[in-house]
Amino acid sequence: MLTIRPTKMLARRLGIELPKAPPVVTNRVADWCAHEFRVSRHRYLIFCNTASLYPVVMMASGVTDGPKLAARLMGGLQTCLRGGELEIQFQRRIVVEGPFIQWAPIPGRSILGSMNDLILMAKYHLEYRDMSPAELSRKLAKAPMSALGMNSPDRVFPTLGR
Repeated sequence: MLTIRPTKMLARRLGIELPKAPPVVTNRVADWCAHEFRVSRHRYLIFCNTASLYPVVMMASGVTDGPKLAARLMGGLQTCLRGGELEIQFQRRIVVEGPFIQWAPIPGRSILGSMNDLILMAKYHLEYRDMSPAELSRKLAKAPMSALGMNSPDRVFPTLGR
């Protein structure tokens, strides 16, 4: 089952009701947090794998409800994970879960703080480096994160399915 964990503010804006008790997650590869941010006049979404913090940045225009958020996540994952060993994770562990979605709250403040760190980096690159969201996602995935013991998401994510 694909688990999507929007921030409370994003859930409220999209009309998503989050359960009070977090549901059981059996597939860590298909467990993603979602947060929204702005750069200039544009809205963006950042999705981060809950276990590895692997980031996927997408434009937020047109996302007005839960199903559209899920569709944007799947489209972003397809774009960012195509090619290489990450495509295997996408095909085997995410695509099969895509039709079945469960909503959940973000599990802790450390994940939200790490997402905010990634957002600060993303804002800089979107504003001053003129990068596409897919290029930006790959660049952010290489950043060492303290929540991962100074490992980078692109090194941790491939190990989740083992």
